[in-house]
Amino acid sequence: MKVKLFHRPVSLLTAFGDKVRVTPGVLSHFAAALYGNSVNLYGVSSGEDSVTFIVDYADEEKAFSILHDSIRTGPIAFSELVVRSNKSAITVNATEMADTPGVAHAAISGLARESINIIEIFSSYGCITLIIEPDQRKKAYSLVVDSLNAKFPQSVEAEE
Repeated sequence: MKVKLFHRPVSLLTAFGDKVRVTPGVLSHFAAALYGNSVNLYGVSSGEDSVTFIVDYADEEKAFSILHDSIRTGPIAFSELVVRSNKSAITVNATEMADTPGVAHAAISGLARESINIIEIFSSYGCITLIIEPDQRKKAYSLVVDSLNAKFPQSVEAEE
């Protein structure tokens, strides 16, 4: 498995509304607007009443404007758009261990022990991305690598 520390900061833009998860077209509407304006999505995370888009920090203002405009024309009424700027990302790519219990727990257990807050976490088939504060990025990265090495010796390839 590979653990990678992003060197470029990211921003999280979260749209809040009612019944986000059960309304058809929500992700398509916002993703198409971002794509149509050349904003790359690093990831998407959704909840019952929110959807978060992770973009490059350099694209934050552009993405905010696009999403703000899209909220007014979207499939449901969104009440708020919140930006969390200049965050850091760590990716654990463990696709070869996607069916192995304990990978996610091992990745985050060191962070919990050291009281490092995970601002956002999202995953897709064995790839886990953690969003943390930039002042904790190096320590968090080391803790993730160390925790995974402790649970899965000789399986971790670190890419700082």
